[in-house]
Amino acid sequence: MAADASLFLKNLWYLAFHSSSLKPGKLIGKEMLSEKIVFGRDEHGKPFALRDNCPHRGVPLSGGWFKDNTIQCCYHGWQFDTKGTCKGIPALPTDNTIDISKIKVFQYPCEEVNGTIWVYIPEKKLPDLVPNEPPPNLLLARDKKFLQVETVTMPADIDQSVIGLIDPSHVTFVHQSWYWRSSKKLKIKEKKFEPTARGFKMVRHTPSSNSKGYSVLKGGTSTEITFEIPGIRTEHILVGEKHEVISITLLTPINENQTELTHIFYSSLPLTKWLWWPLKRLGKQFIGQDLGVFHKLSEGLKSKPTLMLLGEPDMQARWYYEIKRVYALSQQNNVPFQNPVKPQTLHWVT
Repeated sequence: MAADASLFLKNLWYLAFHSSSLKPGKLIGKEMLSEKIVFGRDEHGKPFALRDNCPHRGVPLSGGWFKDNTIQCCYHGWQFDTKGTCKGIPALPTDNTIDISKIKVFQYPCEEVNGTIWVYIPEKKLPDLVPNEPPPNLLLARDKKFLQVETVTMPADIDQSVIGLIDPSHVTFVHQSWYWRSSKKLKIKEKKFEPTARGFKMVRHTPSSNSKGYSVLKGGTSTEITFEIPGIRTEHILVGEKHEVISITLLTPINENQTELTHIFYSSLPLTKWLWWPLKRLGKQFIGQDLGVFHKLSEGLKSKPTLMLLGEPDMQARWYYEIKRVYALSQQNNVPFQNPVKPQTLHWVT
């Protein structure tokens, strides 16, 4: 079944995977937004991304060979460079007059940032496409890399995954633990929100007192949480005047039934190296808890129940749907995106 076109936002950058997954001389085939893409690295180590189909008979190029900066199809041996231009067709006689350089595989813009690989998914597959903006700002200096990258596949579409990502009221119940938060210690929260370029942010504030995980961070701790389409949640924690913690969760739709969730983490705190293994286990546990409840959600959604968004706890979800709708219209009409979100203070109990 073809994916609903309205489910996916185009003309945006999406995370493909951690840089360590893309080895020199190797090809990786990956499905993103129901599109098949093949990734590799050129002779300079720069990542590239092409449509994963040979234009001859449609065989995936990822199933072929990659050597000397040339991709060769496993079916008839057609050869392409890393920009998608045809360089050789073995079956053609040497005296043929066909200009094979006009045969091209679509090349997706692809960039490497802080040890992560990003690809730009356009609405229209035009030749020599240049995005009008760089990949998202990951808040980390270009010469630094994230300390931890964890990826799981969620059994849900991008919309359900985003709602789960930005939902504040599930945390108390899905992520219960003695060292983080208990459902027995609920408190009313008041958070100020402001619009961003393509989303919204929870204005910088002191972390909640009933979240034990923040209590180990001393020295004037503050946090700012931002969400932007297509599915990027960033938490930037300042600890005193010198140190920062960056926690980013990224959602990449695979198809209409699956979404990849990747969590990347950085900390400049000296304490991090001493608590590294417990922190890794904590990250895995949090993701595992979300994954567990999403498996239950996928079972529930099979019966196609009527769903609802209720009150201020679900306001961020409503903002997401409205931002998505307005952004899609802006791309359709080729006009600048105007964020519909206005500054607002929200309240909920967690």
